[in-house]
Amino acid sequence: MLKLQPMAWLGRFDDFNETHEIIKKSTVPNKFNMNTFKTNTNTNQGHVQVQSRSNFRQKGYCSISNINSNMQTVSVIGIIIGKDGPKAIISKKGGHERHLLTLTVRDAPDAFINVTCWGGQEYIQALSSELSIGAVVEIKDANIQNKSQNASDDKFKPWTPSTCQLNVSDNQGSILLYDANNVSDYAQFLHIPTKANNDFYTLEDIQANGTNLQGEHVNILAAIKKIWPLREILTKTGKKTIKQDIYLCDETCQSFTLTLWGNCTEYVQSWLPMDTVIFAADVRINFNEFRSTMVACTDSKTIITTCPETSEAYSLLEFIKTQNSVFRSGDMDFQGNPGNNDPDIQSISKVLTVKQIKGLLSSLSEECVEYTVIYAFLSQFDIDGEDKNILQNICSKCKKPVYEETSFICGNPNCSGGDFEMFGNTSVNIDYRINVNLSDHTGTLEYCHTPPQIAEQILGIKPKEFQKLPNSQKTNLKWNFLLERVKAVLKMKKLKRGLYLQVLELNKVGAGQLLEHGFSDV
Repeated sequence: MLKLQPMAWLGRFDDFNETHEIIKKSTVPNKFNMNTFKTNTNTNQGHVQVQSRSNFRQKGYCSISNINSNMQTVSVIGIIIGKDGPKAIISKKGGHERHLLTLTVRDAPDAFINVTCWGGQEYIQALSSELSIGAVVEIKDANIQNKSQNASDDKFKPWTPSTCQLNVSDNQGSILLYDANNVSDYAQFLHIPTKANNDFYTLEDIQANGTNLQGEHVNILAAIKKIWPLREILTKTGKKTIKQDIYLCDETCQSFTLTLWGNCTEYVQSWLPMDTVIFAADVRINFNEFRSTMVACTDSKTIITTCPETSEAYSLLEFIKTQNSVFRSGDMDFQGNPGNNDPDIQSISKVLTVKQIKGLLSSLSEECVEYTVIYAFLSQFDIDGEDKNILQNICSKCKKPVYEETSFICGNPNCSGGDFEMFGNTSVNIDYRINVNLSDHTGTLEYCHTPPQIAEQILGIKPKEFQKLPNSQKTNLKWNFLLERVKAVLKMKKLKRGLYLQVLELNKVGAGQLLEHGFSDV
């Protein structure tokens, strides 16, 4: 297969300067919500003002673009656009454990640099808790290191135009939150991509290249289609981390999975489905065997720009607005609404194993729907975690999700739901949002979506009553079902991202019923 290449970029920032001049002079209004990460930007009649570096230069501080290896220490002010860690490594010299946190800090459209903070576990943990993406920081007396002295800089850290990197430790230099009057001036740099505006793959290009892109880092410009709940993961090495799946879309593809790991989940706080465009620089491309498709994930090199101020992003946003109802209609099942054309449950009798269900990926045509019965164990049923991962606020009129971050305004253009308050207004309802895993002797089906009404039938309790239960009762309720033998009726649909599974019915069964269907090893 021919490997498609994005438009070539020569490593110069000429197009950055050109784009910034366009933004300053353009009559195109600012279409994005610029209050990202709880910061503000200066606007003039709806236009973004990209200020010159001299406006930010403070006495005693150096501009990032002026940092060079002939300097020993430097002090800078900038906004955090990327964060990785905290991490622990074993020192090659003393063999003791060292802790570090890496930040990418920016003070101009074309000037950003990596800063590594070193120290004891307590110091680094405290620093990580205090410093988040979007925070403006004051870095004093940082040591300067030439990138060429550390080969891992480009391999494991975000790309930067600077030839140097900075080092701060608990006994050399300092890094603090910056709280001067001009702190809001730095927010504009959150909306300028760290790569050239046209240096990206379309989602269709990634799928077309297939495994030719396996393990490669690419840039993506796409809109947020759906945000899945945050999950805590235990890695193979026993470390706890967090991940969050995001569905993206663009002019070429209706759904593509991006998995955010660790600190990259901080970006999500300002994202709205079908209303936010992102430029994701250096995401890693992999083939997902379960979904049988290419997916993207963040790593230590990734920098994500929310609502990029570029003409390409504006065009994509306009397109998404025109396709809103089309894209959302394809995800009706994800909102928990069962299909109107589903057959009677009693008529579904074909029994398959997990392995056979996964095998359907190679035979089902896109958008084709199949129904099956599976006898298995309920291997994941997390109903005693955080409420936000189990329950959701929905519009009482159209049943679409509404969010506190948007003042509970219904985003459905065909609904007159209006503005809601969290309490004291019956127009906001609470519903279940539960995914389960089903396992048999051949494998596991992950992320089987359980529509709200099915979840209520299984639990035997309404969402509002469930919300009031103490965690101990939720845990007891979970263990009434977790690892129990069940018979599940599934609806299967092949989408571009892979196979989508929806639970139409789920009931406990005895060992005898499993034996009848040849599942003696379950």
